[in-house]
Amino acid sequence: MLTPRELDILLSIIEEEKTITKLAEELNLSIYRVSALTTQLLKKGLITITRKGKYKIITPTLTKPILTLKKIKTQYSHMPLSKILTGNNLKLLSILKPEVFQDAKTLLLKTNLPKSSLYTTINNLSNYGMIKKSANKYSLIKKYSLFHEFSKEYITLQNYIIAKKFASDSTILWSGIEEFILAIKTYKNPTNNFQLTGLSKFRDYKLPLIGKGVYYYYYSKKKVQLTIEDVIIHSLVVDYTPRTILYTIVLAMAYRERLNKKKLLDLGLKFDVKVDVLFDYLEGREHEFPYPSLKEVYDLFYKQLKVWG
Repeated sequence: MLTPRELDILLSIIEEEKTITKLAEELNLSIYRVSALTTQLLKKGLITITRKGKYKIITPTLTKPILTLKKIKTQYSHMPLSKILTGNNLKLLSILKPEVFQDAKTLLLKTNLPKSSLYTTINNLSNYGMIKKSANKYSLIKKYSLFHEFSKEYITLQNYIIAKKFASDSTILWSGIEEFILAIKTYKNPTNNFQLTGLSKFRDYKLPLIGKGVYYYYYSKKKVQLTIEDVIIHSLVVDYTPRTILYTIVLAMAYRERLNKKKLLDLGLKFDVKVDVLFDYLEGREHEFPYPSLKEVYDLFYKQLKVWG
């Protein structure tokens, strides 16, 4: 996430480029400190650094978060922006939507914040009059919608940079806070942070691989061991089509004794996937298109039983 000092630099150069020496004078920081901060902003895709003689010139990029930040500075210069648009505030603002109320559980799942940190952050933003509360649910007040846009654009940009370092042909299919799901056309060995998921994990469960030629990876800043619940939800996130739904239901049926219902429900809430439909099929209730008939489900299930032994 952005730090207050990094945002101070962005706000200082948003209207005009400046040298590191000039920034050090304005912000009362050492040249060494400003150099370190600008190096981080360069990695985050928010500035460019060029040389003119012996001077380094810092210029904001034309990325979406920078363009939105410029609007915010124009309209909200009276607010302590370097305190509001940094750290955990940034995470929460990316999830809070104008006039859309969400409960604390949803916010916890989507921000990845500890419970105590979430409530501290809610209180921080409430002190600036930015949050509305109703029936234990929270929303961003509409007049601050630009803060949501900036936060979401910033997080999306950071995910994009990480994804492109992993594979130049990557396409992000779902973007969260310090986590995302991407698709690439060339297989790459998984790492501690990038793990095969979704349809690309079906072979581990001896299900026919669908979506050949595309490999799906889940990235998390933290090292995470994916479970079958993760694979099921990620599959539906990347390809909510009749065929994928069918195979996902069959996978859930095969491992129904191992399934953690609470985790599936939580993941469904986090990824905006309809998990209740999955449970209906496990209990013998079918749905209309794009969902399969029970006959299709049982035909494939019993066919796979021969493979599973």
